[in-house]
Amino acid sequence: MRDLVRPAIIACLACTFILFFPQPLAAANNEAAQLKQEKKQLIEMKAKEEKTAAELSEALRKEKLGKKRMDELQDLLKKQTKIISSIDRRLSALNERQDEIEKQVRNLAEAHGKATGRLRLTSQLAFESQRSCLARPFAAPTRERTRFMMINCLSAGALEMKNISMARDREQKELSRIERQVALSEKKMATEQKAEEKLQSRQKEEQELLARVKKEKEAKSQELATLRAKIKRMETLVARVEQQAREKEQQRQKKANEGAASARKTAPSSQAPRLFAALPGGVSAPLSGRVITRFGKQYDKMFDVEIENSGVELEAASGADVKAVSTGETAFVGEVSGFGKVVIIQHGSGLFSVYGKLENYLVKTGRKVSKGDVVGRLPKSPSGKSVLYFELRSGGAAVDPASVISLY
Repeated sequence: MRDLVRPAIIACLACTFILFFPQPLAAANNEAAQLKQEKKQLIEMKAKEEKTAAELSEALRKEKLGKKRMDELQDLLKKQTKIISSIDRRLSALNERQDEIEKQVRNLAEAHGKATGRLRLTSQLAFESQRSCLARPFAAPTRERTRFMMINCLSAGALEMKNISMARDREQKELSRIERQVALSEKKMATEQKAEEKLQSRQKEEQELLARVKKEKEAKSQELATLRAKIKRMETLVARVEQQAREKEQQRQKKANEGAASARKTAPSSQAPRLFAALPGGVSAPLSGRVITRFGKQYDKMFDVEIENSGVELEAASGADVKAVSTGETAFVGEVSGFGKVVIIQHGSGLFSVYGKLENYLVKTGRKVSKGDVVGRLPKSPSGKSVLYFELRSGGAAVDPASVISLY
């Protein structure tokens, strides 16, 4: 019996507090809304702090990676410079060798010309000597000697010319080979120089990227420091507001306890049904269901006692929508011992409707609601049925919902 009576008393006290202390309730709602807003800002700031910290870590990673790429490019450029220097030295050596061979070829060509001149002169002398000997028939021995000497001179001249020609051919072949090597070296030099230019271009791009990453890192570091300072200030503010809210809640609870004694003596007003019926749009049932616990004094056979019910219990489909019975403003959203999740709506002129044993809330404190708006839902149940606790109050006193709404 105590388990049934105590929740009813608590709900009565809640409605009495709302009735007799509307201004503290509004102030409490404002403070709660302010505190909720500040906590929301704090959560957003912390989320932004985490995001900024992650972005800073990413910037540091990029900076480290950029420095690594810069070092690799620097090493590649050093190797490329060595390759180009080696090719340049080889080209210099080939050019020197080419100049030397060209000089030798010129010398051989000059020697070949001189040898040709000597051979021509020797041939001419031999011809003239042979002709003069023929004119002297008695000089046969002298003619033979002269002929022999001329043949030897001509043979020596021809051999010299042959050797010079062969040497010149060899030098020309060597010169051709060196020219081909020079051409290949120059081509390779051009390729390596292009590769070096690309590396230098990449190095410049990496330097610019690294500079941007450093700038981004510095900006994120500054942003993170600013955010952490703001979060620290916000946490201090929230802690102070929470302390003030706790102190004011204690004061309101004290006043509510003082007003509860007089509220318990207040009898239900006979004018309550008329007042509820006069609300704009009238009053409708919170859901379609069956009354399983009636209002007022009820006899409990199990415990053989009479129980005073301040409201009714309606059995409905599991998970059914619970709707506002009339237009008003949400005065309370929270949990009450014995009633679970509770929503209280103020309809003006001291009129309230109470919805208990909900699964969730779909309204917020201080928000306007219209008749038929869903304020919550019943819990899911394996049996397919759930129970709504429903109460109407006028002037701080409980009113039989059946006198206002057709429930039976």
